Amino acid sequence: MQIPTRSLSVLVLVLLAAACGSASNPDSMPAANGGVVQGTVMGGSQNMRVAVPSSSAATTTNSAGGFVLTDVPKGAAALQFSSAGQNATLATAPMVSGEFRRLTVSISGASVTELNEQTETEFEGTVDAIDGMVLTVAGRKVAVTDATTIRKDDAAATFADLVLGTPVEVEGTLNADGGVTATQISIEDRNEAERIAFVGTLTQITGNTLTVGGRTVNVGSATVIVKGDTTLTLADLKVGDRVLVRGAVQADKSVNATRIRVLPREDEDEEMHVAGKVTAVGANSFTIGDTVITTDAQTEFEGNGFQSLADLKVGDFVLAEVLRQADGSLLAKEVRKFAPPPPG
Repeated sequence: MQIPTRSLSVLVLVLLAAACGSASNPDSMPAANGGVVQGTVMGGSQNMRVAVPSSSAATTTNSAGGFVLTDVPKGAAALQFSSAGQNATLATAPMVSGEFRRLTVSISGASVTELNEQTETEFEGTVDAIDGMVLTVAGRKVAVTDATTIRKDDAAATFADLVLGTPVEVEGTLNADGGVTATQISIEDRNEAERIAFVGTLTQITGNTLTVGGRTVNVGSATVIVKGDTTLTLADLKVGDRVLVRGAVQADKSVNATRIRVLPREDEDEEMHVAGKVTAVGANSFTIGDTVITTDAQTEFEGNGFQSLADLKVGDFVLAEVLRQADGSLLAKEVRKFAPPPPG
């Protein structure tokens, strides 16, 4: 597997700052295997319909072009964007059960453009095969590099802990071939058969119990709460937050949450990852594939002998934590080199 260095005429699966659109039924009880796609149509295309063909999954974009598409069926491999004078259908990598993708699309007539090096995905599964440093999780090839963080019970773990049958949550870059270059793998302690991932509005907080989209959500000591790349606590949650809940359905239909992701409001920026091969280096910027990323005096460079932009060269593989600026440009907060991902 190789991180793509060229954009294709496909969906741009990226995390963009202004990403919360209003779904047709945003707080409905979703299917246990439904996926979530959070994204933005560049140029602020308001009221554009975003849908999965031949399914009920549909939503519209907000004033900033943002949307959250829920209940995306497992295996769905296309998205359709339509408005007055525009109608574009895009082939995508098939969704896996409970997957969360973050994206941005650029549309011109019937053409939809994807910048795969910006695609981010988050999904669960078990380690079904191990081939060198490549895992198979939920039917996907997952490449583990020296930049991949592996964790178990809030502590560091190693690749040796990823044995066959291990339940994991994978976060990483979704590549053009459908494989994933992992940025983080979390080993989970679970044996429940029914898993669910859904988006809803937080309407009530009572102790460690939340009400999200009409469903009771139980928060335990092992529940991870995040917003972008920032880890939160239960006290940080507020009524009115729109959240993605991932967890196990109990006998009383409540959900024991393993992970809660707070989605950004329309006026908020959010961090994202861009990973891949460096194709250009400038005076105060570098390019991964076709994605230009600027740096400033606060940008941190991590790794032996990697102290500044001057130490970066074309052909290096890097993982950048970036923040989208008001003008749409990407500013690097942190840049790390890593060895080329193993072939899939």
